[in-house]
Parts: sequence; structure tokens; C-alpha cells
Amino acid sequence: RAPAEPASGGLGARGLELAALRRAAIAALTRTFLRDAHAFLFLPARRDAMAQSLMDRLAAGGGPFVVVAHSQGAMIAYEVLRRLDPARFAVTLFLTLGAPLGLGAVQERLRAWDEGRLRFPACVQRWVNIADRLDPVALDATLDGEFAGGRIEDIAIRNPAGPAEAHSGIGYLGSAAARAAVRAATGGGFAQRIAPFAIAGDLVGPLEDGGRETRHPVLIQLAGEDGLAATGAQVAQRIHDMLASQGLAPEDAALDRLHRFLAARLTRLEIEALRAAFRTLAIGGIWRNARKRALIADSAQTVQARPANLAYGADGRGICWAVLDTGIRADHPHFAAHANVIAQYDCTRPGAPRRRAPGDSDFAALDANGHGTHVAGIIAGALEVTDAQEGRILQAGMAPRCKLLGFKVLGDDGGGEDSSIIKALDTIAELNARAGQLVVHGVNLSLGGAFDPSVYGTGHTPLCDELRRLWRQGVLVCLAAGNEGYAMLRGQDGPVSANMDLSIGDPANLDEAIAVGSVHKTNPHGYGISYFSSRGPTADGRRKPDLVAPGERILSARHDFRAAATAPGGAPPRDGLYAEMSGTSMAAPHVSGVLAAFLSLRRAFIGDPDRVKQILLEACVDLRRDPYMQGAGLPNLIKMLALH
Repeated sequence: RAPAEPASGGLGARGLELAALRRAAIAALTRTFLRDAHAFLFLPARRDAMAQSLMDRLAAGGGPFVVVAHSQGAMIAYEVLRRLDPARFAVTLFLTLGAPLGLGAVQERLRAWDEGRLRFPACVQRWVNIADRLDPVALDATLDGEFAGGRIEDIAIRNPAGPAEAHSGIGYLGSAAARAAVRAATGGGFAQRIAPFAIAGDLVGPLEDGGRETRHPVLIQLAGEDGLAATGAQVAQRIHDMLASQGLAPEDAALDRLHRFLAARLTRLEIEALRAAFRTLAIGGIWRNARKRALIADSAQTVQARPANLAYGADGRGICWAVLDTGIRADHPHFAAHANVIAQYDCTRPGAPRRRAPGDSDFAALDANGHGTHVAGIIAGALEVTDAQEGRILQAGMAPRCKLLGFKVLGDDGGGEDSSIIKALDTIAELNARAGQLVVHGVNLSLGGAFDPSVYGTGHTPLCDELRRLWRQGVLVCLAAGNEGYAMLRGQDGPVSANMDLSIGDPANLDEAIAVGSVHKTNPHGYGISYFSSRGPTADGRRKPDLVAPGERILSARHDFRAAATAPGGAPPRDGLYAEMSGTSMAAPHVSGVLAAFLSLRRAFIGDPDRVKQILLEACVDLRRDPYMQGAGLPNLIKMLALH
């Protein structure tokens, strides 16, 4: 229905303007809208696919529903809703924005599909139609009286996006009228940025962008602490039942049972079905199974580890540290003298972690990437080697005699998912609980990734929550702060280099853990904080990193070492056995090794991570840099031992 013409004779100036507007609107309509409209109105297969996308969400259950439809989506939604049984589906609000449902050509096709009728959907309790009269898609902006069986509330607005964007969906959604209608149907909590949810916000995007058959990696959190085994079995059975109803095997979901979570790969429909029953199934939330990646010696003197090894005998004896990484090349000569690597676990596959012991044929070959071997060599191990310039030298970790447990949580490409890391943490907690004392005293995670602070509280992702539980068990947690402290920005005159505040990643933003940034390995006072080292504050305003340690061009064990002939004097050449890497990944194991060395002499502090962290930070050397870049400064093992 076009705007009415003036009552006076002739078109007049106003009439000419309206006629020109209609011509422009029709041109815009055919140019931007006709192709999709043609597919919906005249191609049944395409129409069915469009309708199925909405039907999947409704069929999962969990109503009552609010359906918001913009542009052609209004036609799709109407076609679905008018066919639904109101006894099964309750739609408290049907909100159409810039809808073409008033156009004669559209109504003609809708009538043809429903025996010549236009019916108000029986499942809809309230229908609000909002349109801008300048919107070319909604030339007929009023719908009330055209759909038999119910009243439609037509609201005319000016699209907040402006006259040139009168059809903007974002503009419509931002209008006061649209927000008021949704708020009336859902309550005030809908508009809150921080509110309870069943599906995490950072999972919603991939669900919307993915296809109907796309499987998404998710973490299903089990609510409460009691009866976790029964709850997990119940959720797993529901997933198996959904798969069976589709003729699929349980393996298609790659279900993996953790302690407080189930990791799985589920379709959008399966996730929606779990959301609908999350209270019945005692699901605490459905999270994205986030990806983590590896954050890619003279430095022992910088943190005063070598003098402490020699003067105090603080060499890590009797301490065990877990390295959660790409695995460890355990047959490297660097780990041979003290038999450092006592066991390894592969946590990257579904099912219980596979334990590998020194006698197993594949015990030594778990790391095909090299990152984990390099990290482990910074913490522990020692080997005398020869160098063409320096002669015979000792290449040693910060705590040479510390025992190591390797947990492969990252693939050979250096990437992995939270579920693998959580599985390793569950195993460590179980080892300590079974022994009745700490047998794993600390963990090192030289890995991290981005997180969405609008979804998670900072330091409260599922991974952070599990690390917090381990910390409270008495286990020290050392984390790489991240390598996101430097970026190239697009400026008016070309790329501009910039240091990035608020770049601490996940899980380094965990308050209870020790987050480690990077400095130069031999001259930290002169060169200061590494340009790439992530810097604080955290998204919720806390100071991170906690401290910094050497992370530039660190020489440590290489996984693809070459068994070179022994040089004259009985020591193998260093080349071929060791490689340089840089990053906060290399800084974190320096602190892990310092703490292992400290605990080997000050055993009274074992099991008290809060006190150990305090001692570590109080003994740091101030580098006189911004505290959001350096934290407390550079660790000093000699000072820690001398003061305690």
C-alpha cells in the first residue's frame, strides 16, 4: 500500500516527490531484494532449506520463543510459524522488521500455498510489525487487517541508521520500539550484557555461520559437585540417543568424558536440544571448546639459578613438574643424566589419557613439534657440550634434577583445545589425590589464546576454573603471558607499529596463577621488556603479568636433535642438540624451574602456592618499567633462598 496522494487536483510538488520515491524504492527493491525473493517464492528446494534453518531451532524445544525476523526472514518465519501446532510451539512474540509481507506479489504467493488464505499464525501470541516508510522492501508498511485471526501491531519509525539505510537490520534492532517489544516478552534480563546463559556467546557465532551438518567443538559443563559421574552419563546418553535417531554412530560426536565436563562435537540442532533440556540434565553451560596454541644458556645467570644451583644445592631434587605442551622428546641426551622425564600422557585423543613410561617404545617420540621439548629443557636436565667459541660448557635447566611429567595437550601443529588441557589437569589432580600428598608440585603451560570478556568473567573461563582448583590443591601454576604485545595497525600513511595494552590472553589472566612476560636474556635492565610480550592490565583491571623472565633467543633442547659424534674431550657439540626460540613460552619455564629449585630446599612451602608466589614476587628485581609490563620485575632465586 503506497503513501496516499494529495487530495487536491494534480500531483503537485509533494506528489512528484512521492512518485520519485516510489520509483527509487522499486528500483532498489529489484536490485537488492529480487534475487533472494525469487528463490524463496519460486524455487521450492531453496524455500525448504531456508525454512529448515528456523525449524531446527524451534524443533529443539525449550520454548516459549521470541522470533525476530528482518526483511526476507519475515517471509521465511511466517511460512514456518503458520504451520506450527500451537499445542507444541508457543511464540510469545513475532517481531517483523522491514518486512515485505504487505506486498501484493508476496501475498499472492503465500495465498497460493495455503488455499487462498492469509492466516495469523495460531502459535503466535503477539505480532509486532515495525517499518520505516522509506524502506524500499516494506513499501506496504502496515499489515493489520490483512491476516485473518489476529491483530498485528503496526509501528512506523524512522530507522536509526538514517534515510540512506532505511532497510538496515542493525538500525531496526537498535530502535526503541524493537527493544521495548523484546523486553516486554523476555523480561529486563535480556538487555543485560552480563546475564545467565545456557549457550556461551562466543559459541553462538559459529553456530549461526555454520551449516546444518557442521559439527562444533563444545565443552558441556556439568552442574554441581555431587553426582558428576551420573550427570555425565545422563548427558552422554542423551547425545547418543540424538545420534541414534539420525542413524549416526556415537563416534560421530567424538564424545570425551572429563571430570566436570563432556567434550563433544555437536551440530547446531543437537546443541539446541541440550540447551532446551539443560536444567533437566543438570548442565551448567555449553561452552566453545576454545583453541589454544604454543606461545613461541645464559639466561640461568639472569635469574640467579646457576649460582643457587652451585652455592645452595637448589637443583630441583625431589620435585616434580608437569609440562602441558606438545610432548617431550624424552630420549634427548639433555634429560639422560638425571632421568628427568618419568612418564608422559597423550591427552589429545578421546578417552582416558594414554600413559607412556620409559620402557614403552613410543615413550620418547611423543613430541613431533619441538615446542614442548624446548620448554622442558629450560626447566630441568643438564648436559656438558662443546662450543666452537666457548669450549666445554654445561647446558642446564633452572632445576637440573627436577623430575618431569609430559602431557601432550597440543597437536604436532602446535594447536589444541581446552578439553585436552582440562583432561591433563584432571589427571594431575587425581595423581595427587591418590597419593594423599603432592607428587606433582607445579605445572607449566606455555600456551594460550584469546577470549571474549563479554562471555566469560576475566580469569573465569572453564580452563581457568580448573587451574584454580589445582592451585587450591596446592599445585603451583606458571603461565606464559602471551606474545600479543605488539601489532601493526593501519594508519593514514601506512602501517603503524604499536604496543598493545590489555593483551594478556587466556588462561594467563587467572589471578591465582603466575603469569610470566618476557625480557632480554642477558641485559634485562638495558633492553627492558620484550616488544612482543603481552601486557596488562587484565580486562577486569588487575595487574598482569606477575613478573618477567628471559624469553628472547633462548637456547634449549631440540626435538629433532642429531646424534653427533663426541668431540675431543668427551663432550658432544652443542650444534644439533640445542636450538634457539623466543617468546613468553620460553619465559614461563624459567620461573617454573626457579620455583622447583626453591622448593627442593625450602620444602616447608610445598603445598602453599599463595605463600610461594608472594615470596617469588617480593624477591624480584625491579627493572623500573611500567608495572603493567614488568609486573614485580625479574625473579632472583638467590634472594628467595637468602630471605627464607
